[in-house]
Amino acid sequence: MKRYLRIVIGSLLLIGAYATQAQTLDKEKTIDVSKKAARGTLGHVETNDASREISLVYVTKSTNKKIKFETYLFDYDLNLLNSMEEEVEVDKARSKFSWFKFKGEEYVVEGISAEPNMMGTFVIKKKRITYNWSWFTLSYRKNTKLLDKLKFEGENGKNMFYLSHYENDATGEIIAMAGEKGKAGDMIKHYTVYHFFKVDYSLNVLSDVKVDMGSPNMVIYSAPTIDNQNPTAESPDWVVVTAPAGGNGVGKAANPIANELTIFRISPEGKIKSQTKVKSKVHSWHISGSYIDGDKVYIYGSGFAKDVEKKYWGLYDVKNFEQKFTDFQLIRLGSNSVDFVSANAVTVFTEKNRKPDDQKNPSIYNGKKVDIRDLTVLPSGDIFITAQNYKTDGQGNVQGTIFTEMYLFHFTAQGELKNCFAIDDDSRKGALIGGSVADARFYPTNSVIIGSKDPSVAYWVQLIPHHTACVTEQSGTMEITTCTPVYYPRMIKLDIATGKFTKIENYGNGEYFLRGDKPYITIENRSKIIFLGENKSGKSLWLGKLDPANL
Repeated sequence: MKRYLRIVIGSLLLIGAYATQAQTLDKEKTIDVSKKAARGTLGHVETNDASREISLVYVTKSTNKKIKFETYLFDYDLNLLNSMEEEVEVDKARSKFSWFKFKGEEYVVEGISAEPNMMGTFVIKKKRITYNWSWFTLSYRKNTKLLDKLKFEGENGKNMFYLSHYENDATGEIIAMAGEKGKAGDMIKHYTVYHFFKVDYSLNVLSDVKVDMGSPNMVIYSAPTIDNQNPTAESPDWVVVTAPAGGNGVGKAANPIANELTIFRISPEGKIKSQTKVKSKVHSWHISGSYIDGDKVYIYGSGFAKDVEKKYWGLYDVKNFEQKFTDFQLIRLGSNSVDFVSANAVTVFTEKNRKPDDQKNPSIYNGKKVDIRDLTVLPSGDIFITAQNYKTDGQGNVQGTIFTEMYLFHFTAQGELKNCFAIDDDSRKGALIGGSVADARFYPTNSVIIGSKDPSVAYWVQLIPHHTACVTEQSGTMEITTCTPVYYPRMIKLDIATGKFTKIENYGNGEYFLRGDKPYITIENRSKIIFLGENKSGKSLWLGKLDPANL
């Protein structure tokens, strides 16, 4: 039997590390959970500000027909009020516990995918998505296999050039962006006349929206986006950004405004929610992400401000993302309007670099490629973007990405850079398992920013990868070893008005660690934090309550 190792990088909420001595948790409790709970997984956490209670539900597989749920009930002072256990038949578990997503050990979704052929023509292929359940993560592993090409004739098939698409694996459908084929005298029409259409597995075109751009454009960004008001949506909105094309083959047909971008927001139904013209302040824009909050759309990434009004994107422009960028652009849109476009020079990031007083060598963002991640907007309107530096390293026969310094870009509500906070990462070196990596440094660290009643203060909550926990499970005819990082928490209090690291605290005392899927919860209208952890053996549950205002 072949043995495979897969490294799972969870969608985490936190990041990096810096050593301090004192700990200022308001309350701290440990309890021993049952042997079955220790072998299982914390599947659900629920808080109730009205009753001031917290329930933690562990899940273990009891038999092939039954599942055991074990609940521990605490008050907000972390006192254990009760513990309960029950066995539920598998087919009744989902209706009893809406959060439990188990649909069987394996299930298959038949869907479609899209791609261009050698001539660029739009092609659709069948795909089979196989979902295998993991009792370790209480989630499905997804394996996608492309199958035969389908005969997609009609107006959207043979008359379209492929540009981009978005796959909805929950339904098997796609939303596609394609360009109309032109005749012999109009060979760039497919860069000028777009179609956004939705297609189901039976190749029914459910919707088709035509857009005439007036001049040729290139797609420079296409991705489903994070929705602050529905962060777990299976089918979020799709954001597409195009830039005017110029150069050979375009000539006088080019848009006279070289830096006029068009930003589309497409619904899961394939409808255009907004189509906005924006004058970019950079060219060769490497867009790192997009973020939606109600009718606001944020788009951000690195680029070059020099000659932006003259620099067209060629029809076959290839960006070098490893180069050193000179500027960082942030755009915020309203409903079919532009709130602001800001481009901050990398030299400004250096000028506004902030580091902890005890850190001897400053980590400075200099425009080279870094992993730019999530965007957060506080009630004050201040905008924060997290990023992490990295390098490629080898251990034996394994090459991997080791994550290093952490950055926090702080912008005003108008997109002006205020601070560039930077701090070293202290993830420790680990080992190899099954010929691959189980090293905490190979896992990225993310972060969440929490606001304060004091608008001059923000809290940078972080998880620092300490080691990995690995479990081998049977999946069909294979054994799959799943490694997930285990973290210790760090809280940083920032004075964002003066750009100071006011306080840095680590928690867990080197004895208790957090899992990335449910590392903490917030209570009392998100004003307090409770860390959820365990000791290395997993036999003891650890809870640590923290009021950031007490830092």
